[in-house]
Amino acid sequence: MFDVIIPTYNSVPEFLKEAIDSVLNQTYQDFQIYICDGTPHDSPIQIEQTLAHYDDERIHLLKQTGVGPSNARNEAVRVGNNPYVALLDSDDVWVERKLEYVAWFIQENNPVMMWSAVKLRWTGDITDYRTGFLEDWNTIALEHRWFRIYWLPLATSSIVFRRGELEKIGLWNENLFLGEDTELNVRMIKSYSESCFQINRYMGYYRKHENQTTLNESHFNENLRNGLNPNDRPQLFKTTFEKLKQESIAALSLHDFPK
Repeated sequence: MFDVIIPTYNSVPEFLKEAIDSVLNQTYQDFQIYICDGTPHDSPIQIEQTLAHYDDERIHLLKQTGVGPSNARNEAVRVGNNPYVALLDSDDVWVERKLEYVAWFIQENNPVMMWSAVKLRWTGDITDYRTGFLEDWNTIALEHRWFRIYWLPLATSSIVFRRGELEKIGLWNENLFLGEDTELNVRMIKSYSESCFQINRYMGYYRKHENQTTLNESHFNENLRNGLNPNDRPQLFKTTFEKLKQESIAALSLHDFPK
């Protein structure tokens, strides 16, 4: 039922193992795992060593042919064929009943996209800090929901997409890194707002550490050298807000009263 997508790049072996184990230990077992690895060949840590002890035919290792996290996710999605795509970053983990609950939720609600709250984990310690969750989500007008996601990004590792709509919307923008997930989420929610659901549960842990892309300067610069761009949220807000103003003015002009 699920294709679990895990992009990796110089991933910390112990973190990646924890991520994979959190999938293999799920109470719901109908899944395939696609790990798309972009680690350079000269890196001292190679993913084949990390995965050497795993013997599960549902784990598929792909060597990334492009660059960047968007390309890694896209390449993995295109190899799989299950009806739902579940995202998991290589340094995050799921609670063991996540897929069981999501499978039930799908049967009850037929969502195009769904996500949940996660707890923050920093260097092994779990805090009570909740992230990726909008407290007032159900009271936000459908036409405004996509705009809210700009300012409270969802936890990528909590998100599950229905494959058909994910492919239809165009997958991840391969010209972006940092915020590429939010850019896609906005497109999805903007197009399918009535079928995008927030689940009021903790269903995973988001890990912050010094090697992650948002904190790793060398990885950041390498993405820039490869021609990728970070998603500039302040500029994105400015241009989006201006576009909304222009759309509102245009809509009002259609209803001008005759003089």
